[in-house]
Amino acid sequence: MTDVKDYGLCFEGVSKYAPEDRKRGVSHKKCKGIVLIITMAVFYFCALTGCEFSETSEEKIKDLDYTVCDESRLPGELKKLINEKKKEPFKFTYRTNDYLYIVVGYGAQDRIDLNVVMTELYLTENAIFVDTDLTTKETTTLDDGLVSYPWIAVKCELYDVPVNFK
Repeated sequence: MTDVKDYGLCFEGVSKYAPEDRKRGVSHKKCKGIVLIITMAVFYFCALTGCEFSETSEEKIKDLDYTVCDESRLPGELKKLINEKKKEPFKFTYRTNDYLYIVVGYGAQDRIDLNVVMTELYLTENAIFVDTDLTTKETTTLDDGLVSYPWIAVKCELYDVPVNFK
């Protein structure tokens, strides 16, 4: 059996081995200093990178007004992004100088009678919350072999807060 030694790092005087083994450990003062330095480094790093320790409140301040945009009313770059992503489900935002576009897609679907609806779009103290739903149109037409890529893009007032998708 291999003899394993416990050097009692940060626990000097607690080691179950001989006193000569404990001397190799780190003293309590040194251990406290290392912990203090690491803690200061973490806080310093957070301050430099803009880390925030805040919770996102879901308490609604107001419902947001929005316009559902078809492809003809979208900026060219946004149309391109949607076409690149449409085969897989996606959720993203796109900002211009004047507006915020919120876009949600449900990926490739094996039916063409689907519609995306905005169920919630509201502002809280520190975020915008979005919820959508995939519904079927009243006329059910299942066409073999046809694939659709349902998505919705809404345009609303530009806010300087993050967007949370439910």
